[in-house]
Amino acid sequence: MKHPVALCLSAALIVAPIVTLGGCSSTPPTAIQDSARDAALASGERRVSTPAGTLQVRETGRGATPLLLWHAIYADPSMFEALIDRLSPDYRMLVVSAPGHAGSGLPAGPLTSALAGAAVLAVLDAHGIDRAAVVGCSWGSIAGLQAALQSPDRITAVAAFNTPFGPGTSDLSTRAIVWLTGWMGDTAFFGRRVASGFFAQSIKERQPAVVDRFVAAFHGRDTRALQSAARAVLIERESLLPQLSRLRVPVVVVSGAEDPLYPAAEAQAIARNIPKARFVLAADSAHLTPLEQPALAETLVRELVPPSPRDRPGQPR
Repeated sequence: MKHPVALCLSAALIVAPIVTLGGCSSTPPTAIQDSARDAALASGERRVSTPAGTLQVRETGRGATPLLLWHAIYADPSMFEALIDRLSPDYRMLVVSAPGHAGSGLPAGPLTSALAGAAVLAVLDAHGIDRAAVVGCSWGSIAGLQAALQSPDRITAVAAFNTPFGPGTSDLSTRAIVWLTGWMGDTAFFGRRVASGFFAQSIKERQPAVVDRFVAAFHGRDTRALQSAARAVLIERESLLPQLSRLRVPVVVVSGAEDPLYPAAEAQAIARNIPKARFVLAADSAHLTPLEQPALAETLVRELVPPSPRDRPGQPR
């Protein structure tokens, strides 16, 4: 099956030269990235050396129960902001900018799913955290599941939203989206095409500001770094399917009812092969459930990883 987002983007090969002439940034992407990185570092974020590259990580939250959050391909950490606000009183959160996104670097060699899992563990090490749960969306779910496979004693649970469990694909439409990422991945036009497949129709209609913020985040991106990440995730991704039966940590598998990329029925069937998994179907959601339905995401995280009593309001610390 052709990648739905790629089908939309393939048309851009014809119309993009006209549409994007007035929409490209006059500031070099690398300069914008450097400026954003410097501002982030000044606000208390830190850069962590990992096997998947040097990653930008923000620590937030007023609780002690640790969570690591890793976003979807083409998104950035801002997709978790509404969820972070809800969880902040009770959790200590490490919010990762994935390789090739939002100021984070790339490894010297191929970017594999195993390296993403190792990066999760490296981020925990850098913050002095022995054990934590992972909240991931799409690529972030892969990173969390890989970390749980590599070190089941350190990953307490994984909230796996909108997960591509199978291998990547190298069909023409997927190659087209990766190629276009390098050419126009820093434009609102490209962001709109991605959003068309990532958001549920009800979100587009009732919460256009959410979609607009997602699209605005494409401005100034390092298109070559983003392209490398997209190639690794969309084309070169290794299948998780043969390893799922080895998972020993609790997992909640969440699929958007309107996800055109990875159908919910397939995810539900796959979840049955994970020993400690439960499946949840998210209504009014496509491929970015934590962003589209933060209240549901909060409930699922709290059920999966209850905060310790001393993290709850009114309890002595």
